[in-house]
Amino acid sequence: MFFAPPVSAGPAEDAARLAWVVRLRWIALSAQVLSITPALAFQLLEPRLLPVFLGVVVALACVNVFTWARLRRSPPPEWRSYTLLLQLGFDIAALSALLALTGGAWNPLVPLLFVHAGIGALLLRGRQSPLFFLLLISCLILLQLFSHVPPGLEGTLLPALILFPAQALVALVFWILTAWLSRTLTTLQQDSLRTSERQTRIDRLRAVGALAAGLSHEFATPLNTAQLKIARLGRREELKNDTDLETAAEALARCQDVLQRMAGAPLRPEGLKLELVQVDELVKQVCSSVSQVNTGASIQVSVEGHEPRRALLPTVAFTQALINLIDNAIEAAGVEEQIDVVVQRRSGQIDVSVLDRGEGWPKVVRTHVGQPFLTTKANGVGLGLYYVHTLAEALGGAFHLEDRSEGGAIARISLSSVTVA
Repeated sequence: MFFAPPVSAGPAEDAARLAWVVRLRWIALSAQVLSITPALAFQLLEPRLLPVFLGVVVALACVNVFTWARLRRSPPPEWRSYTLLLQLGFDIAALSALLALTGGAWNPLVPLLFVHAGIGALLLRGRQSPLFFLLLISCLILLQLFSHVPPGLEGTLLPALILFPAQALVALVFWILTAWLSRTLTTLQQDSLRTSERQTRIDRLRAVGALAAGLSHEFATPLNTAQLKIARLGRREELKNDTDLETAAEALARCQDVLQRMAGAPLRPEGLKLELVQVDELVKQVCSSVSQVNTGASIQVSVEGHEPRRALLPTVAFTQALINLIDNAIEAAGVEEQIDVVVQRRSGQIDVSVLDRGEGWPKVVRTHVGQPFLTTKANGVGLGLYYVHTLAEALGGAFHLEDRSEGGAIARISLSSVTVA
């Protein structure tokens, strides 16, 4: 887009910022040409100074054409770190010259210099930003000292001792606020990139685990068969102390152990650290945390019945599973729609259900629930529901997907309850 801000990163960052400056400069040049007629009409620009005014505009246009031509070269040239500072410096010098011809510091369009203070704070980094601000203040001082006051402004001039401090203060406020905003946005962008990279690594690790789980399933039968065959051979009298047979048996056992470990030991029953948990309280804490992260999301928690709702759970793993389900619900229904999380106890089990008002579960997802890499999302990995399903089974429970009669989807984790005397 024409007004798209320069938010790219990496080697193309300087070129993106220059391209943005070039676009803004074309707009400024158009406005300067259109301002000539009213400036002459209101005696803000004297006819004898018009050639000088047009000369400055043409010079600025030539700089813009040259910069635009270099940006379009293939391969693109390497830009030096001070190129953007020089470009913006030329901009404020040209604008100051035009203002000097039409009233200087008393020209009504002087606030355009304050806009440049914001642009400099936004685009320049390190010491270049305060250096640019000092250059801008210097231009304001020169406008006070060396300006031609046209007839249209005579008799309406404020004293320089009042005007200059006010203009310098406004420019300083513009620069400080924009510099702070720029640094804040840059930090947020970096945090977002780090979070995205971290999530990508986690998804890859999950993908490896899911792939290993599939390999473990596929290799289970041939490995067991090979182990049985070797065990039978080992019972023969002539092969009881055969070192090659023992080595083969150890290798097969190691293969089986490695596949089981890669398949996700934390979600195996023997690998889970179980704690006695008040399920409804844990669910409320998780939903509160998700609400704080997803600003605007409405998550309603309801607890049915008065019986104790305790279960043996791995707190961290269950929390991640519930977050996966709530995130799916928010994505399916939208942040505006309410998400209902219901905790209920019935027939010796505790059900934790997440309900949304989206379009319901696709048939392929309901049919093949629990399979890894199954997703209908454009950027999905297909491991979120797989993780929940695997955890529920590891705990001896169940995971079900249903559609709501009034529209929407239900994801339900069923766990065995624990009665404490």
